[in-house]
Amino acid sequence: MSGAESQARVIGPIAAETLAFRVAGRLRQAIYTGELKPAERIVELRVAKQLATGQSTVREALKELEFLGLVARFPNRGSFVVKLSEEEVRQIYEVRSALESLAVELAVQRRSPRAIEDLTSRLRQMKQAAHAKDMDRFIDADFEFHRCLWRAAGNPYLEEALVRTSVRQFAFYRIQTFQGKTSWNLRRLIEKHAQLLKRISGLTRKSTRKIMTELRDVVLAGVHNGSAAQGTRREGRRPAAEHGLKVSRTNTLVSKTEH
Repeated sequence: MSGAESQARVIGPIAAETLAFRVAGRLRQAIYTGELKPAERIVELRVAKQLATGQSTVREALKELEFLGLVARFPNRGSFVVKLSEEEVRQIYEVRSALESLAVELAVQRRSPRAIEDLTSRLRQMKQAAHAKDMDRFIDADFEFHRCLWRAAGNPYLEEALVRTSVRQFAFYRIQTFQGKTSWNLRRLIEKHAQLLKRISGLTRKSTRKIMTELRDVVLAGVHNGSAAQGTRREGRRPAAEHGLKVSRTNTLVSKTEH
């Protein structure tokens, strides 16, 4: 095999993966902005034509969005933007809270210095994002904090169950936040995450159940209060912008008339 052929075999797949990542990014932004609405079907062929790429690339992009919880794919039906109601979020949180409480108790028993270091780093990132009023970074750091917590339990089956339970929930938070439909108390969120870290580090006697219940109440209040406030606002205004919170924006995918 010639040097050129060898190089082509290496460069080709990298280029394809990069393109799929970029397509996933465009679709993700269309979901965040509401251009692609909850429960709306994403037609692979249409997206491929609009972005001048192949259907296989779009299919790979949709797999990434499915992993992030933004898209649900069904055999013989296609891919759809995820749709969750406030009540469904509450129900998911009931399951997640029970599983995560177990994860915390297992992490307390193990008390891994590496896990505590990782959780401390993620909490610091949450504080930095909150200070910068950057909600994209805050939600990323929040999710990674919980991923670190789940790993700290040392039970891969529990970690997998929590990932499956939580990924769509965090996707919902990101969409709602981008569209100005949440009202987060960042100070209280950070405070409750700090208490989880103290619990795992053995620095507080406050029970896991108490901390998890308080965290759940803060989170669900942010979803409920934001949704209620959104109903009283003029269409098109975003509370996130009104409060100086930053959310990432890129060019949208397609015009609404093309759906």
